[in-house]
Amino acid sequence: MYPHRVRAVLLLVPAVLLAAFFAHAEDKKTPAIPAKDWKGATASKVLRTVDGDTIEVEQDGKPVKVRLIGVDTPETVHPSKPVEAYGKEASKFTSNLLKGESVYLEFDKNNTDKYGRRLAYVYRAPDGLFVNLEIIRQGYGHAYVKYPFKDELMTLFRHYEKDAREAGRGLWASADPIDGKDTKPEKKDASVRDTAKGEVYLTNSGTKYHTDTCRFVAKSKIPCTLADAKAKKFEPCSVCNPPK
Repeated sequence: MYPHRVRAVLLLVPAVLLAAFFAHAEDKKTPAIPAKDWKGATASKVLRTVDGDTIEVEQDGKPVKVRLIGVDTPETVHPSKPVEAYGKEASKFTSNLLKGESVYLEFDKNNTDKYGRRLAYVYRAPDGLFVNLEIIRQGYGHAYVKYPFKDELMTLFRHYEKDAREAGRGLWASADPIDGKDTKPEKKDASVRDTAKGEVYLTNSGTKYHTDTCRFVAKSKIPCTLADAKAKKFEPCSVCNPPK
């Protein structure tokens, strides 16, 4: 190869590496949070916070319960379930965000749920804070993708849930299912039935398997045999101590 061609190749290599680096960075960049123009829109006064993912607003002089789309926080007011870990903190967080405030509501394809609550994306007035996302971003709720909603928002919610988990924010501070650093072990409560059947449970995210009573399966619970969980390289949760 001629010397001038060698120099040309050497100059080209750094440029190729830089291009690859920036292409990778572009792929990994944080999804943009949508900006909304609420000019001319009517805001609804927040009457109270029911729990972390449900509020009550005033519309046409009447109280209306609003369930936030795409986010699920630990239960505090469910009629058949006890108060879940970090439920009170999540409810307090939402209350602090919206106390004395008004909100703009944006609806998706489904306007109500089976309980008669309005389903909405909630934006605080007048600063436009996207409340659904903020709850997930600060680690006070999960990205709730059991029921489909806008694809771009689903991607956004999942991104910020992962970010909160990895940073150990909010409800993720007690244990990190991603890297296995459990800091608040709970009393062992393995299910005899599950042990006998060799059945464990996975979640929509994370790399561990659990018993049916583990707090980490409160929001997503995928049954799986112990053998399959091991074959998929899932590890036992050190909080609930499932069969090994």
